[in-house]
Amino acid sequence: MSVVRIFVAIVVLSYVAYCLVKQQVWIRKEFAWKTREEYPKVFLMSIIGGTLIGVLMLWNLVR
Repeated sequence: MSVVRIFVAIVVLSYVAYCLVKQQVWIRKEFAWKTREEYPKVFLMSIIGGTLIGVLMLWNLVR
């Protein structure tokens, strides 16, 4: 089970890193990548939420 958690955490943090590098976010409503300027709130929520989820998943494994 911990292997699955590590894999999911790495996938989530990889998505966050990709969004930061490309300055884009995936919008499910339009099924496309959109820029940070087009959806600033969604971009920030994705970065903050994804980082928190990934770090907390890894943190729970370490404890």
